[in-house]
Amino acid sequence: MDVSGALHTLRKHWILTSVLVLLTLIAAVEAWVKIPGPYQSSSQVVFLASQQASKPNGNNPYMSFDDTLGTTADIVRREVLDPRVVAALAARGFKDTYDVEDDPLGIGPVLDVTATGRTQAGVMATQAAVTADVQTALTQLQSDVLPKNQITSMVVTSTPKPTLLVSKKARPVVAVLVLGFILILAIPQMVDAVQRRGFGRRKKGSQKPWTRIETPASTVPAADGSRPSQLTPTVGQRTEANGKVEQQSGNRSGVTSSGIDF
Repeated sequence: MDVSGALHTLRKHWILTSVLVLLTLIAAVEAWVKIPGPYQSSSQVVFLASQQASKPNGNNPYMSFDDTLGTTADIVRREVLDPRVVAALAARGFKDTYDVEDDPLGIGPVLDVTATGRTQAGVMATQAAVTADVQTALTQLQSDVLPKNQITSMVVTSTPKPTLLVSKKARPVVAVLVLGFILILAIPQMVDAVQRRGFGRRKKGSQKPWTRIETPASTVPAADGSRPSQLTPTVGQRTEANGKVEQQSGNRSGVTSSGIDF
């Protein structure tokens, strides 16, 4: 693409270019304002050892972390992500997407609950419902276990207010800007091409058609100074020509003899 030619066309049609730039900016602002969210809310649930398992450590569950707690947390995570649970939450009105995963730091048996949606209220409600389901699933897994031997859970953190995901919200705005930039470059080029074709047709129509002038071969000498070629006469034409020659000869002789007599 010729950059200098494109810039020249944009400057030539500066009014159209300005309108397209203004419309692109307005569309980008509308996309940022009208498209909701997305928002995100998160919480963390930690699994604690049972009273029986905490006795060797003075009944302190925070000193009794072991591998069994991590295994239990993974089982609960899979239970909450089961399609049956997802459908049950949606039937209760919690339709925002959510995810439950092991803590990426891997420090202990901690599950990270994350809910994402378009509205702040919906995201907060979904996050709270999933967090409660994590604790409910842990309790149901130990329904046949004595309370003193049951693993417990506790919500460590929970975001009080959903956070706006700026990077995801900016994606439609960037798409609008890219599309607008393409149109800003393309539309003036198309208009300029149409105008040029129309100007070419008008210019061609205003020109007068030329006619070819033919000159008889007998009156136009050849370029090399030679005589033009003549057609060979037929028998009748040859007789007529001879008669004319004889008549011309008689006239000439008459003129000559007249001159002598004079």
